[in-house]
Formats: sequence, structure tokens, C-alpha cells
Amino acid sequence: MSKPFITYTTQIEKLKSEKNLIIVDSDFAVEALQNISYYALIGGYKHPFIDIHTRKYINEARFEDIVSLYEFDEELRGLFFKYLCRVERRMRSSISYHFCKKHGERQEEYLNPNNYNNLSKNKNGIAKLIKMLDMMAKQNRDHEYLVYQRNKYHNIPLWVIMNTLTFGQISKMFEFLPQNIQGTVCQDFGNVKKNEMIKYLKVLTLYRNVCAHNERLFSYHTYIDIPDTLLHKKLKISKNGSKYIYGKNDLFSVVIAFRYLLPKADFIQFKKQLLHIFDRYEKQDSNLKLNVLFEYMGFPSNWKELTKFRKI
Repeated sequence: MSKPFITYTTQIEKLKSEKNLIIVDSDFAVEALQNISYYALIGGYKHPFIDIHTRKYINEARFEDIVSLYEFDEELRGLFFKYLCRVERRMRSSISYHFCKKHGERQEEYLNPNNYNNLSKNKNGIAKLIKMLDMMAKQNRDHEYLVYQRNKYHNIPLWVIMNTLTFGQISKMFEFLPQNIQGTVCQDFGNVKKNEMIKYLKVLTLYRNVCAHNERLFSYHTYIDIPDTLLHKKLKISKNGSKYIYGKNDLFSVVIAFRYLLPKADFIQFKKQLLHIFDRYEKQDSNLKLNVLFEYMGFPSNWKELTKFRKI
């Protein structure tokens, strides 16, 4: 059976009387539920504060603690999304530059399957990619700059069409490029290996979607891992068997990917802004301490040393 509708006031009373959540300021709680919604706030962020068996709040958890965690996660999403978009933008530029340097600016070139790594395992994926690119080049009218290029030049170069692609589509395009173009793109990112780049892009695509859709970020884990790196080793991250316990499919894995894929100055700025978010959260004196959040996010205690070591 579906849950019945209940008012904000009743929601608050149930949290206090049935779930043991401390709510001192009911007006503040009502306003938060109005602005965020019960499902997004309580449903999304209650888990670190409750006993998984009784489903009741423990350790004198307060309504304000849940709001603080929500706002912390909201800040994280904004920061990570900003730099995910920078990786995306840089990848758009690199792929279009090196592809067009080899094949020219005619749209027939990126619509030609022979200009991709046309192995049997890639054929279906390449066909889907080209079908999408063909639709963008010849039919799409949602983007004025596509219509302009189509009408004026009867041709839409790859560097124009790339602006319409999602991070996931860019990731797929890189995966299907011939190895020589993959290699030159990887050189733009400091000689990341081709297979490593494919994994980075897949993981970052999933995290970008979480950020773009305003979903819970701090505890999100992907179903695939980034590759083992020298940074995992230098940070002396513990292993469970042969797998590192941090920095593989958690939020810290994105930080490691940023270390490899962002320009050095951008990464330094990202780290500085991340530290500010952590500092602001600590000053709020929430019952959920930052070191506990680090466990959810996969941050080792020495994570700040990430910039001390060489990447390769």
C-alpha cells in the first residue's frame, strides 16, 4: 500500500513522537519541509542518523543535523558539478581538435564508421553513436547554432556538434575513436593511458548525472571502478584483498580522477574550495562529524596529501 498524505505538522509530530528525532523549532522544520520536501530531505538524508534495526533516530539526532547534511551535500554537488563540467569541456575540445586535424571539418567524416575503431565488439555502439550524430547534424532544430550552420554552410563541423553531446555520449565517442586519436587526446591530459581514460570517463559520467539531477552525492558509489593509480599507493590506502578500500568507486575516486584530468591550477582551486566546504560544515557542530562523513565519501584521513605526490 502507498503511504497516505499527511500535513507538515503531522510529519513533524511523527518524527518527534515515533522516531525520536529532536525538533526544537517547529517553524524552522515546517519551512525546511516546504522548501525541500519530506522525501528529499528526510528520505534522502536520514540514514546516517538512524538505527537500521529500529528505524529510529539515535545519538540525540536533531532535525537541524539532517538539514546541515542536506546543505553540505548541496554544496558538494555544486562544486563537483562545476569541475566535472570543466573535464567535459576539455574533452569536447580535445576530441574535436584531434579528430578534425586528422579527418577535416566535413560532417561526412564523423558520420563515417570507418573513422572509428570499427572492431566487431564496437560495431553496434558506433552505429548508435553515428545515428545520433546524423540526427543532430541533419535534423535537430533545438539548437540555433546547428540550424545556422546547416542553412548557411550545409555542413556542421565536429567542433560545433560536440557542444550538443552529453558527458555520456562524449565518453562513448572517446571509447570508439581509433587508438591513434585516443592517444593524442590522452596526451592533452598528461599521458593518461587509453584504457584508464575510458574508466575515468565512465565513472565521471555517472557522478555528473547525480549532480545534475540533484541526487544524494556524498554516499553515492558507482558500479564500476577507476583504475588503480600511483596516488592510491602513495597515500597508502588500505586494501581489502587486492582492492583499495577508498578512492575506487566513491566520491574520493572523483577527486583522484580530477587530479589526473584537470589542469594543475584548476585542481588546486578545486581542493581549496572543497576544504572551505568541509570547514563550514565542521563549524556547524553537527552530531554527524566530518570524519564519519569521510567514511561515506571514501576519503582517507590523509587525503589532503594528494597534491604532495607525482601522479605518474
